[in-house]
Amino acid sequence: MARALADKVWQVDVVDQAPSPAAGASAVPVGVLSCHVSVDDNPLSQLTRAGVQKVMAFAQQHLVKGQDWLDCGVLERRLEGHTKKKTWQPSLIGSVWHGWVQTPTQGQLSQAGLSEVNAHEQLWQPHGAWIKPKTLVNALMDHRGIRFQGGQTLRAMDIPALGYDAVVLALGAHTSDFLADLPHAPELPLIPVAGQVSWGYHATGTATAFPPFAVNGFGGFVSGVPTPQGLAWYSGATFHRGELKAEVTPQDHADNLAKLQQLLPRAAQELKAQWQTPDQLQGWSGVRCTSVNRMPVCRALDPAKLPSWYVLTALGSRGLTLAMVCAERLALEIDLRSH
Repeated sequence: MARALADKVWQVDVVDQAPSPAAGASAVPVGVLSCHVSVDDNPLSQLTRAGVQKVMAFAQQHLVKGQDWLDCGVLERRLEGHTKKKTWQPSLIGSVWHGWVQTPTQGQLSQAGLSEVNAHEQLWQPHGAWIKPKTLVNALMDHRGIRFQGGQTLRAMDIPALGYDAVVLALGAHTSDFLADLPHAPELPLIPVAGQVSWGYHATGTATAFPPFAVNGFGGFVSGVPTPQGLAWYSGATFHRGELKAEVTPQDHADNLAKLQQLLPRAAQELKAQWQTPDQLQGWSGVRCTSVNRMPVCRALDPAKLPSWYVLTALGSRGLTLAMVCAERLALEIDLRSH
C-alpha cells in the first residue's frame, strides 16, 4: 500500500508497532504465488490472475531470481474432500485461462512422485512461483517517498490530530480491535486464522528427490529454497479459524505431516525421519486475516462519516498474490478522491 501511494508521488509514513517491516504474517519464510482457478472466472480468480502478473513483474525488476523468488510453476492437486473438484478442460485459445492453466504432463507428475495419479484431475499453473515475503516487503519499502516508523503505538482516536490527508489501515486481524474506540467506525466482517508452517534443511544431495516446483491443494510444499544455511523445504500450513494466538506446536507439526502424506506421499516418506527428529524440524506460526465471503476488504472505511480513512485487509492465505493489485486499486481511489 505504501509503495502504491509513493509511486503516485505521495509522501507516506508507515507506522508499525514492530521495530522493522514484515514482522507479522509477512514474516513467513516462503510463500506461493498462484491463481484461484474457477470455471466461471469469478472475481477472486480475476483478482489473483492480475495479482500474479503484478508481483511477477515487480520481482523480475527488483528481486534476485533463484534466491528471492523463482517462477518454477505450481502443481495444484485437486484432492477429493479437500479441494472443490469441478470439471476442468484444457483452456482453449480465447479462454481467459489459456496459457494460465494446463493439464500437467506425466513427467511433471513423476517429478512429484505421482506417476499413478490421473493428470486430468490436477492443474498445472506455469506462471506460479515461490517467493520470500520479507524480501519482497523490503524491496517495496525501498522508495524515497516512504518513511518507516517502527516501535510506535497509536490509537485510532489519536490519528486525526496528526494531520494526514489519508489514513490506510492495514492491520490484518487486529483491524477491528483498533477501530473499537473510533466513533462512527463500521464493523468489519473479519476472521483471524492462525497457522503454522513446518520446515527444515535438505540433507546433502537429497534436494533432487523433491519436485522442482511448488505444490498446493491440501496445504502446500516448496523445496530447494536457498537460505544462508543451505537449501530448505517448507510444508503447511495449518488453519485455526478464530484464533489470534500464533505459536509453534507439536500438534501442528503432526497435522502438516498428515497433510503432506496426502499431498505428496513420496516427499512425506523422504522427510518422515527428519520430521520426527525435533532438532531437525523448524516451525513458524502467524495469523492471517480473512473475511466472511473470503474476498479482500479494500475500500473507503465510511466515505460519509470518516472521509480520508481506508482499509486494506482480509487477504487470507493469498496475501502475496493479492496485496499489490489491491493496493494499486485503492491508491488510485485515494488519489482521485484527494483531487
